[in-house]
Amino acid sequence: MKNNLRKNSLKYSTVEGSLWAFMYGMGENYLSALAVFLGFSALQISFLNSFPQLIGSILQLFSNSLLDLFKSTKRFIILLALMQSVLWLVLIIVIIYHPEFKYLVAWFIVYFLCNSFIGPAWTSWMGYLVPKRIRGTYYGSRNRIINAFVLIAILLGGFILKKYDNNLVNGFLILFTIAFVGRLISVYFLTKKQKSQTSIIKSKKDFIYFLKQRDTSMFFIFKILLNFAVMFLGPLFTIYILRTLGLSNFILSICTVSWWISNVFSAKYWGNFSKVHGNMRILKITTIILSVLPLPWILTYYSSGYFQIFFIILINLFAGFTFSGFSLASFNLVYELVEQKDVVKYSSLLHLGEGSAIFFGSISAGFIVDSAFINDILVNLDFTSIQFSMLISMLLRFACLGYVYKLAKNIK
Repeated sequence: MKNNLRKNSLKYSTVEGSLWAFMYGMGENYLSALAVFLGFSALQISFLNSFPQLIGSILQLFSNSLLDLFKSTKRFIILLALMQSVLWLVLIIVIIYHPEFKYLVAWFIVYFLCNSFIGPAWTSWMGYLVPKRIRGTYYGSRNRIINAFVLIAILLGGFILKKYDNNLVNGFLILFTIAFVGRLISVYFLTKKQKSQTSIIKSKKDFIYFLKQRDTSMFFIFKILLNFAVMFLGPLFTIYILRTLGLSNFILSICTVSWWISNVFSAKYWGNFSKVHGNMRILKITTIILSVLPLPWILTYYSSGYFQIFFIILINLFAGFTFSGFSLASFNLVYELVEQKDVVKYSSLLHLGEGSAIFFGSISAGFIVDSAFINDILVNLDFTSIQFSMLISMLLRFACLGYVYKLAKNIK
């Protein structure tokens, strides 16, 4: 009976994730495009993409205390997911009546705060529901299905924005309405999943404990370094496509779709690879690839026409394949490094480090792109400030590559 409940819960989790995909694909995925449409600067867009996550990662340290109030991981997640769905209606009101930077910042903070609290609690919940022996296979299969729905959502979003190209406000309003509905229905399937336990098993370890242990502290440092390096390119992608290269929102959606296509077809591969070779092997391989990815992005600036679009799609396919493996390996390594009861606390610590790295990396990239001094130096070199930021990202990623081999020696 218990096994049947757990088996059904895993099916519901996949259905719930597939509905969540419409919130992500038509909502979160187009937030940067909305910011570009509203005329925000590179620094403002970088701030929007990073500061809310920093606030969320700091407050996430109190996840255990909040869980105590609810006495149930399931109840905690359902409430936050419901709140998250309503926030899309709030965003629609903001766009119609007050599409100003300060209001968007406030919305981003509350929305990504919900994300931050859901993250570690969901990780702990799923850790209980998914037996260790099938973890790699299950998540590989689940990710493939959910990513397929994300792909559909992004593609539909691109067609909607193309149809409303002369009135993008209405296009964004339609997208965010669908995001609201998708998340709302996903909450229903969250309610059908089995509870992890009647009471929360609290970790007795403090955060300092994880920083003192060699394996957990090294993985923590690695995640900080890599996220910092990636953010010299990450938040600038939408600006690069829409402003620097002068391409359309529809091309932007095609780029994102190609990224997700690669995720869909590679998730099962990485899941099987994980079972045979282990997660650390995946982490090393994907970090190598991530280190060279900024180079082709720099080169796209010197191409044009259909070749440029083909080149961009090819890069996104490769990037999607790489990040699929990296995310799966990083996720599974958390379970290998700490006990089940410590997952929430250690995940919170990881997200604090990642949130800090994302913020400082994004803000640094925004300053570089908006810097009149840097732009004046590069203007005669046929090299843009965004390309310069990408170059820095590549150099920092190579530094992370050296660290990941050191990490592998200490995590068996």
